[in-house]
Amino acid sequence: MLLHKQYPEDFFRSRWMQHLVFWICVLLYFTIGYTRNGDFSVELLRSAAFLPNHMFLVYTFFYFLMPRFLFTRKFFLFIVLAVFSYALSMAISYQVNYHILGANRTSWSFGAALLGQSTVLGIAISIKLLKNWYRQKRQLMEAQNDKISAELELLKSQVHPHFLFNTLNNLYAHTLEQSEKAPEIVLKLSHLLRFMIYESNAASIPLKKEIFLLQQYIELEQLRYGKRLDVSVSVRGNIEHKEIAPLLLLPLVENAFKHGTSDQIDQCWISFDLEVKGAQMIFKLVNSKDVETKQQAAEVGGLGLNNVKKRLGYLYPGKHVLEISEDEEVFIVTLQLELAESAQLTISPLSKKQKQADGTEMFIGG
Repeated sequence: MLLHKQYPEDFFRSRWMQHLVFWICVLLYFTIGYTRNGDFSVELLRSAAFLPNHMFLVYTFFYFLMPRFLFTRKFFLFIVLAVFSYALSMAISYQVNYHILGANRTSWSFGAALLGQSTVLGIAISIKLLKNWYRQKRQLMEAQNDKISAELELLKSQVHPHFLFNTLNNLYAHTLEQSEKAPEIVLKLSHLLRFMIYESNAASIPLKKEIFLLQQYIELEQLRYGKRLDVSVSVRGNIEHKEIAPLLLLPLVENAFKHGTSDQIDQCWISFDLEVKGAQMIFKLVNSKDVETKQQAAEVGGLGLNNVKKRLGYLYPGKHVLEISEDEEVFIVTLQLELAESAQLTISPLSKKQKQADGTEMFIGG
């Protein structure tokens, strides 16, 4: 049944079928146009007799003059050969009228024949040029989409290398100490890696899956910093049936840890606030920083932020506002984003602790 439904569409997409339809339309055009002066069947045969000459002129331009001379900018040769082709076509038209149709010499008009040939040729060339323009535009769009997709994949691949190394170093230290935290670190890390490898290739994911990913990341960092780090996480509003591009928020949180708390020797803190109002998400991230060390978003620490800016530009053009500010003691990132709606949300449970992400508000303190 599916093949039967697709067959007519594929049938009319074939080149020979498109040409056949075009020439049938040309035949009917001339037949109907001259029927007022005579019988329909007579005019049909007369138009059919001139049709090969029209085809000769059109295909001479299509497959010889245009590709070899016009498109290669050999304009003088194109004009000369075009005039010669027109003259040959006029001679053929005269011979068809006089010898094949048996009409008298006065029944053939050079002006009428020239107008008919030019009309058919002009319409045919217009259609071909329009098809070429559409094909080139589609190829250009596909190339741009491929380029954007490749760049998005590259940007996404830069999200977690440093985090992974830090977590492995932390795991190594706990393993040497035979700490009870080592299995927990392995479990949380496996959840994050599984998501990054197998689930982040989708165009969008449920918002609460992204939130759960952030919580897993924060909990891993808390294991590394211990009591020296205080984290406050607040999630408010209805996050059901909302979708977001995967790994979009993680670089912001990662940047706060990498270039905020990691530079501080004493007590440090991070405040994570996410609120959903209708289709709008407001994400605010505030982290403490060393007073003597200025956090530079434009330097190494800004790599994650720059990646986020580029991805937002590609994925949410005109649908986001990203603000970054800082003072002597804190670094603030605020992101307003228009979320996509999903008719039905299906989330596979990653672990028992994922249930915590379903709550409307949760606080974590170190």
